[in-house]
This record gives sequence, structure tokens and C-alpha cells, in this order.
Amino acid sequence: MGRMSEDITYRALESADYPTIEQLLCDEWGNPAQGHDLAMKLAEIDLEDCLARTTCAQVAVADGKVVGVVLGGIHADLDHDKAERHHGASLKLRMSLDLNPGGHEAYEQLKRNEKADRELLEQAKAEGHAYDAEVVLLLVDASVRGQGIGQHLFDWLLDQFKEAGVQHYFLHTDSRCQYRFYDKQGLARRAVLDVEPHTPREDAEMHAEQDRLDDHLHAMIYDNETSPANEGVNPLGRD
Repeated sequence: MGRMSEDITYRALESADYPTIEQLLCDEWGNPAQGHDLAMKLAEIDLEDCLARTTCAQVAVADGKVVGVVLGGIHADLDHDKAERHHGASLKLRMSLDLNPGGHEAYEQLKRNEKADRELLEQAKAEGHAYDAEVVLLLVDASVRGQGIGQHLFDWLLDQFKEAGVQHYFLHTDSRCQYRFYDKQGLARRAVLDVEPHTPREDAEMHAEQDRLDDHLHAMIYDNETSPANEGVNPLGRD
């Protein structure tokens, strides 16, 4: 557990919060080998891409600092003009990546990650699943984890989904994240995609133990169709 804070408050996301959230993204998923400037630019791209899909958002604040954020996208509520502005900002940042040492390689990895997410969503849809909302981002500062902040933010978003009449939602994550949180919420791990190559021996081990994730990077898609392993859990609230 990280540092304790007596006063955690929650409020709507503001544009002034963006730099702090970018730093949280960088701290959580940035690669130190890339250098600070490139890692921060990638975090800025990530946030712009997330905001393009966001229709509802809340932040957690401790000691005057944003320490957690949840972004959700209800497809029927999407502001297409706002989405285009964020897509445009992301594109501009992507075009500038070559100005950073290692920027081209980082951009190629970014495209591979995005391709994996698209393939997972296409696979879920091909299996007959359809979604009207997305959990776009759920992130809590490592220094304050263990205090129920992530659960509060997640429950708040599910309330927004329920009020909007959302029936089915999904989220993307990967094996670098705290993905077991979603297992505990009763969500179904709909599909998993290995985004790094395996040796033949590793392939055999994975087929022998299908629920285990090895040390390779895996992209995942979850949704709120109740998993048989979590029967009885209501993934759209605590009724």
C-alpha cells in the first residue's frame, strides 16, 4: 500500500488536469530507456487518443493533486467535433515523433499496440458481441493505491453507464496493467493477443495452461458479460 491520505475528493475532469494525467501515464507505462521527452510525448498522444473517445470523466484528488482518473465513452453521447479535435492533436504529435531520438521506433510500437486492440475488438464483434460503451482509461497513482480509489472511480463510471441505459461495455488493457482488478469485478476476459513472438517451447507451455499469461506482453479485451468464473457478480453495479 502507498502513502495514506486522509482526504480523497472526487470531481469532474478539467483541462487543467491534463498535464498531471500525462505524467501519471508516463510514470505508469513510460519506458525510461526512451528518455523523458519522448516518454512524455507518447503519454500526451495516449491521453489525446483517450479523450477523443471520452464522454464522461472523473478524477480523484489528494492534497490538491490529481491521483486517479477514469474516462468512459458512451457511444450514443459522443461529441464528434470534440473527438475530431483530439484526433487532430494526436496526429500532430505523432508527426513530430521523428524529431525525438528513438521516435520512429516508438511510433511503430504504438501502431502495433493499436493494431492489437483493433484485432481484439474485431474478434469480439465477430463472435457476436456488440458494445455501446467503453471504459477508456482507469489509472491510479501508485503512491495511493490500496485505498479504494480505483474501485470508487470504476463504480462511478458504471453508474454513468447505468443512467445512460448502457447494456454492454468493453475495455482494452494489457499484461503491464493491474488487469486482475477486472477479473475481480466479474468481467469476462473476452480475448487475449500475444503481441510478442514465442519460441516453440513457450507455445507448447501456453497451450498446456491456457489461463496463464507468460512474461510476454499480452493485449486483452474485457467486457461485462458475466464470466462463468465470476457467476453471481453484477458487472454493471452493486444492486
